[in-house]
Amino acid sequence: MTTENMNNSLSHVSGKFVSMEGDKYYQIKNADRMAPFFISVVSASDHWLFISSTGCLTAGRIRPENALFPYKSVDYIHESAENTGSKTIVKVQTENGCKQWEPFNLQHNSLYDVQRNLYKNIAGDKIIFEEINLELGLTFKYQWATSDQFG
Repeated sequence: MTTENMNNSLSHVSGKFVSMEGDKYYQIKNADRMAPFFISVVSASDHWLFISSTGCLTAGRIRPENALFPYKSVDYIHESAENTGSKTIVKVQTENGCKQWEPFNLQHNSLYDVQRNLYKNIAGDKIIFEEINLELGLTFKYQWATSDQFG
């Protein structure tokens, strides 16, 4: 890891308002350098979604018995990254051969220099997780939101 990459890894946590896809969001840059925290995503109907800044979540309709993901305590949800949440594996062909990258896999934190950002729109009904792999020059984003049509 180069000195420049090490400096990126040690970047401080900061927040600001940004515009994305015609919506206004609050961005927490380097959110993974904070202690895990709980976030609610609001819905105009009977959906509920609670998500950890680690990416783990619980969600459902009307009451806990209708949960799509386990309705557990906050500490359990913070620690459940391998069980609930996003899972993506990317294979990248580079000049030095094939590289594998699993965004948001905390067990792979030492493999690449990454920056993890969190965005929540002002209405509170969308949350975006972003990981920027500074070594591979790639960005991965995923979003959680509710939908009247699809749940």
